[in-house]
Amino acid sequence: MKRKITAYEYWPYKLFYAPFVPYWLWRSVSAGSLSYFCRVNPGIEFGGFLDYSKSKILGQLPEEFKTKFIFLKHKDDLKTLPEFPFIVKPDFGERGVNVELINNKSDWHNYALTENLIVQEFVQLPLEFGIFYARYQGKAAILSITGKEFLRFRADGKSSIKDFVLSHPRAADRLAYLSKKFRDEWEFIQPEGREILLEPIGNHNRGTRFFDASDLITDELLRAVQRVANNITGFNYGRMDIKAASMEELKIGKFIILEINGANSEPTHIYDEKFSLWRAYGEVKRHLDIQYKISKSCPRTYSTIDFYKAIIKRLF
Repeated sequence: MKRKITAYEYWPYKLFYAPFVPYWLWRSVSAGSLSYFCRVNPGIEFGGFLDYSKSKILGQLPEEFKTKFIFLKHKDDLKTLPEFPFIVKPDFGERGVNVELINNKSDWHNYALTENLIVQEFVQLPLEFGIFYARYQGKAAILSITGKEFLRFRADGKSSIKDFVLSHPRAADRLAYLSKKFRDEWEFIQPEGREILLEPIGNHNRGTRFFDASDLITDELLRAVQRVANNITGFNYGRMDIKAASMEELKIGKFIILEINGANSEPTHIYDEKFSLWRAYGEVKRHLDIQYKISKSCPRTYSTIDFYKAIIKRLF
């Protein structure tokens, strides 16, 4: 519990970003709009801040970077299940909520959401990263890269999955979910050396450890990321969540895209344990300053009234 209080990576999202409310108000006054950040990606609904279709973005990707996927208006529209395992997630999802790995028919039957879904192949590559991209002042840049270490249980011959989850700060919040998922072996003492992947979805709020991998930025990688960005209408700012076979492959621009986030993208490398809170806030501000610069040069392609309706709907 003490660690969750002192380490900001465990703080509630709203608490961590609360100090940036004055920044947002100041920038809003300067831009003449409380939703100026939505202008940053004029080709995406609300700039990719909320209520935007991820399947529309995936459909624009160059073939060499694209995963196989289908969009379902309704779950029942899928008459034939794809090869297991596969990923299912909401088309308008955020922060890994309701993203699930489907291993069998039972998993598919039990998946709760029924409308506006993406069914996507599970990319069998070992490494996952988040690449933060921006195009501003006539140039393109990779602002940061986040590496991801999935939540795994490495057995010592003395502990169960239950013991591990209860003692691990990243796993404890997933107690109900993981106890149900691994109910058949929850209290079983695993043999030493066995490794179990507890969470295959690379999201911070699902136990994944994020670390700063910005040292992997190369000119070749930037050129590949730029090819992707150029294929997406009106995309200037956001994070590409990708998988790669190795760090060396990533450096030369070989990767597969899982999804792309827009104006709501978070520079997740700040959750590296080496970052102090002050340094993390500095990185957030650096990214938001660039977002503001981009938004100043982009037209507003959304209805302000519709934006506030969407916000009110979320609040109430």
